[in-house]
Amino acid sequence: MRRPDDVRLRRAAGPGLRPKPALSLARALSKLGVCSRREAERWIAAGRVEVNGAVERSSGRWIDPARDRLVVDGRRVEDRTTRVVLALHKPEGVVTTRVDPGGRPTVYDALGDVGRLAPADAPAQPGWVFPVGRLDRDTSGLLILTNDHRLGERLTSPEHHVPKTYHARVRGLPDAEALRALREGLPLDDGKATRPARVRVLGTPRPRPGAPADPGSTWLEIVLTEGRNRQVRRMGAAVGHEVVELVRVRIGRLGLGDLAPGEWRELGPEEVERLVARPPGHCAYDGSLPWRP
Repeated sequence: MRRPDDVRLRRAAGPGLRPKPALSLARALSKLGVCSRREAERWIAAGRVEVNGAVERSSGRWIDPARDRLVVDGRRVEDRTTRVVLALHKPEGVVTTRVDPGGRPTVYDALGDVGRLAPADAPAQPGWVFPVGRLDRDTSGLLILTNDHRLGERLTSPEHHVPKTYHARVRGLPDAEALRALREGLPLDDGKATRPARVRVLGTPRPRPGAPADPGSTWLEIVLTEGRNRQVRRMGAAVGHEVVELVRVRIGRLGLGDLAPGEWRELGPEEVERLVARPPGHCAYDGSLPWRP
């Protein structure tokens, strides 16, 4: 490590080094909201992408989106593309991916033609949108999709502490010690501890029509400021209370509202601001429940 008084000339970036703020061509197309990175790799290999007037077939080429001129299928791609932000109520059984090899329904099936790049001679469409974070197949609730990579990074980066609120039905009734562990943070199966979380008991499930009450499970509200893989389910397992149903009901100050499973709508500027807003204490709960078990 150099000392502050070390004034030796720094080595210039060579051919094999990544210049800043460059991105690989495939990653740049994904970040600019054109398509997924894998789809970009296929488009580039097929000769559908030009960089500065010349066809480019290497998806690993470094480019600067602010300086280099990108064209896909004859259409200019710029960082000034109109921002699209969608809120989807992801149903259970739907996977958060573009294409599922097993043929399971995906979130893009719910969106229909939204999120696909229009041909050069077709009317303008929103363009590729990507999911901000993921909900596993068995989890339902609020999922944001956008073509704005900066918004996506802000919502998913732990550094920004954007709270996500979940309603989780767990087996049994967690005691005070289990609730304290969930609130203060606890090591998961990989040995890494979770951040402190806001946790409160909502009560036992209301019986479905014609079905008996289920005293063997409890609904919890859990507010996280990080997004590790299947985190809520792993937290429940760590305290001995399996999560049997899970719904994400809020991101930031934006609630799921009355969106039915499988429905989506486009968000306006004020709603996007509510997504990234952090109330005092970094907690999304404001006394209302957008969804009740």
